[in-house]
Amino acid sequence: MFSFSVLASGSSGNAVLVWADDVRLLIDAGISARRLDRSLQQHGVNPDQLTAVVVTHEHRDHVHGLRVFARRHAVPIWATGGTWTELGDLSTEVGSERCFTLTAGKVVYFGGVAAEPVAVSHDAREPVMFCFHHGGKKLVLATDLGFVGDRLRGAIADADAYILESNHDVGMLRAGTYPWHLKRRILGDKGHLSNEAAGETLAEVIGNRTTRVVLAHLSEENNAPEVAKTAVRAILMQEGLEHLTIEVAPRHESTPLYAVG
Repeated sequence: MFSFSVLASGSSGNAVLVWADDVRLLIDAGISARRLDRSLQQHGVNPDQLTAVVVTHEHRDHVHGLRVFARRHAVPIWATGGTWTELGDLSTEVGSERCFTLTAGKVVYFGGVAAEPVAVSHDAREPVMFCFHHGGKKLVLATDLGFVGDRLRGAIADADAYILESNHDVGMLRAGTYPWHLKRRILGDKGHLSNEAAGETLAEVIGNRTTRVVLAHLSEENNAPEVAKTAVRAILMQEGLEHLTIEVAPRHESTPLYAVG
């Protein structure tokens, strides 16, 4: 079994469960430890039996519950060196023997799961996204991307399933109430993908084996689930890619466990 659930998604908090046989990985801990415990248990996962917590970067919506969760559960934590620097004294607090360093481009093996961290251009210290491989299947978890260049497209191409950022509708963002400096950050190369950018990225990278896409990290003010899904689907239909199942990750509840492949 190789499956995943988006436990939370958006600027209010992000977390993903990746499950393959006896390997259970929690990717990010951007919601409260209590909610993480509850969401994992709803899927039949004992938080104390997680294989690892893997952190993409240090922004609050990805680490909000990490400190408390790490105190409650003696689970190994993986992050890049830059992320560890931004997390301050967390490694001292939980014990350095539980803290491990990721390097972009260097695959880490968790049992039968190969986790491939890929550098992204988001405005964090040393952010990464992940390609997970198990049993010949590939799952891409790609949010907080900034922009997608040739290197990143090559890394994420031809996956069985995608969790892909579709953060904002450009028109809604430009007309919205955010201050200009924040709009400029989101629209820039170190910000977030728009719905159109997500659709264009998918049109370039999906392959014959791709069956499911979960759109994630939607802005609460500058997007809406149907707006995102409609925009992405329209681009894919223009390219004749109508076979995909497209879901939108809820903000405050978990998705079902979706099979990869």
